[in-house]
Amino acid sequence: MRVPRLAIPRLVVTALSVVALSACGTVGSGSAPTGQKEAKDVHQVKIGFAQRQMDAPYYAAMQAIAQQKAKEQGFTLLFQNANGDPVTQINQVQTMLSQGVDALVVDAISPETERTQLAQVAGQVPLIFIDTSIPGVGLTAVQSDNKQIGELSGKLTAKRFPPSSTVKVGILNGGPNDEIVGPARQQGFLDGLKAGGVTPDVVASATATYTQEQAVPATESMLAAHPDIQLVLGLNDSMALGALKVLRDQHNTTTLVAASADGQKEALAEISKGGCSGQYVSTGLNSPNLAAEGGFDIAVKVATGALDPKSVQPQTYTKAAGIGCDNIAEYYKPDSIF
Repeated sequence: MRVPRLAIPRLVVTALSVVALSACGTVGSGSAPTGQKEAKDVHQVKIGFAQRQMDAPYYAAMQAIAQQKAKEQGFTLLFQNANGDPVTQINQVQTMLSQGVDALVVDAISPETERTQLAQVAGQVPLIFIDTSIPGVGLTAVQSDNKQIGELSGKLTAKRFPPSSTVKVGILNGGPNDEIVGPARQQGFLDGLKAGGVTPDVVASATATYTQEQAVPATESMLAAHPDIQLVLGLNDSMALGALKVLRDQHNTTTLVAASADGQKEALAEISKGGCSGQYVSTGLNSPNLAAEGGFDIAVKVATGALDPKSVQPQTYTKAAGIGCDNIAEYYKPDSIF
């Protein structure tokens, strides 16, 4: 069944559309609103951070990194959490603009819904995306190559099934607003299975909006309708961990779990504990630390005038890797933030 897209109410669109801004910024165009800023002391700089949601450890880790950098470097951090609502996020961005931010860091919720308004914003202040970007909008984006990390994880999972076999897969997805990141992770993982010699048969897909809590009922529903599912794929570790909880509650030790992305330490602990016969098979490295650090480094340097916006690359991908039983020791750090 097709889930209808979320539409911004007409009054909100009208209000946002009449904001008079200079020009639409584009990723990689090198056209910051006023070119390179004159030197400004970092203690006078305000950086806005519009986070999409905070109900998964990945997003909380980004906030922690931003707060840490603000404390260490001395800039003022203005933080807003949109709780997964693109209309709220746009309104929060407008609020931060009115508070005089020198640059904005945004983890976009719905690229399709927010494109016009955030393109206008990018004409007023430097706009840097992290995690989820809007193609063609903003100064730059710092994020993982979602298709690649999904594919690397899928190749690792393929090793757990007989060569040339067909595997029934149930997928936990990010919902109707997840227009770019989730589909790329899903396609990458399925391509990875194929590259590993396994044919995926997707028999079910359910929305869990990247949270462990919502993944529990979504997984229960999928398994009730399709008890022969052999693999539950979460498009992030939080959803996959929710699926694992359901399987354990149901004493199901045969259905495997994998994630396209993240590298959350709780998931890595499961991979480490289970070894090469464990129920949690693999994930892909999508570091919130690397994305947040990279994005805020650019934001601060542009805001202080230390970096010419014209020299900023339009896209920066963080390190990509598949994580499974063979290389888990390289990535599992029990004391890490994420």
